[in-house]
Amino acid sequence: MTRIGIIGSGHIGGNIARFLAHGGHDVVVSFSQDQGKLDALADAALEQAGGADALAGKAVLDTTNQFGQVGGRFGVLDLGGKSAAETNAAKAPRAAWVKAFNTLTAGFQASSSGRTGPGRVVMFYATNADAAAPAAEALISDAGFDAVRTGTLARTDVGHQEPKGDLYGEEFHHDDAIAAVRRLRGTIPAGTGRP
Repeated sequence: MTRIGIIGSGHIGGNIARFLAHGGHDVVVSFSQDQGKLDALADAALEQAGGADALAGKAVLDTTNQFGQVGGRFGVLDLGGKSAAETNAAKAPRAAWVKAFNTLTAGFQASSSGRTGPGRVVMFYATNADAAAPAAEALISDAGFDAVRTGTLARTDVGHQEPKGDLYGEEFHHDDAIAAVRRLRGTIPAGTGRP
């Protein structure tokens, strides 16, 4: 059993909490509809734990996507050529940052978790910390999905599983996912995937 803290238990975080609790993990969640309050809570929790260094060596699963206000409308933020995962990981540079659970909608995750056989759904993940990969894969499996690593947190790897990437918003199964990752790894996302 692993102790897992989820900051922001909206649709995706709530799903993950349910999946992992069902898998036997000790899960603690926080929730706020107000992004400002949630940001303050995350900052306060991190500060109470000793600041960004408190996450040193710990695996952090980042489920976020780079959505926000673009030209007065909701859209995908331009992060200056960096992936959202790289941008977020820079906030806690000594943590073992893992990008996962961000490619599929909360509703689809809830309905597809736990499938077996060739219909089992893939959950993509990426990390710069090879030592975090086994734990990430175990959590993804415990949540009811097949884990497939897209690579590192570089835009040329993880960018394919972020908004507008070729893997974002699409249902994949194991063999097709492996083939897609092999084809895409190390390339700049085309920007034609789902926003």
